[in-house]
Amino acid sequence: MNSRQKMVSENRAKQKLVLELLIIFVFTIVIFVFASHYDILEKIVEFTWLHENWELDEIIPVSIFLVFALAIFSMRRLREVRKSESVLLHLNEELQKALSEVKQLRGIIPICSGCKKIRDDAGYLHQVESYIHDHTEAQFSHGICPDCMKRLYPDFEGEPKEEEELS
Repeated sequence: MNSRQKMVSENRAKQKLVLELLIIFVFTIVIFVFASHYDILEKIVEFTWLHENWELDEIIPVSIFLVFALAIFSMRRLREVRKSESVLLHLNEELQKALSEVKQLRGIIPICSGCKKIRDDAGYLHQVESYIHDHTEAQFSHGICPDCMKRLYPDFEGEPKEEEELS
């Protein structure tokens, strides 16, 4: 993932966070308006007074504690998820980079021991260079080694030196 894709991903995450906060804010206002219009808290207090033996008035402090505990838990989980996401994105980047660089042959390659041609899946024979070029991203640069030069061109000793040209 390049830097542009990373910035787009971060912007989307920020936009999603802002949208979620906006939704929470809107619901908070709606609940406040609803609760104030119907006097919900007063009705809850009145109900708890009528049913004191049920110990309903303890629900309020427990609920407040539960809200704070869940908020702290959510923030910690969010931090862990973001850290894990960052690690996964980094590993994904490395894997994509490695995958783009690797294209390899696998298995057994049937090659002629005499002419060194390779038989493909269709049964056709190909030069080693063309087969490897077609099945990998490798490219060949041809030359000749000194031993083959002496064996194939015994009369050719190399390029004449400048001193020999002048004389």
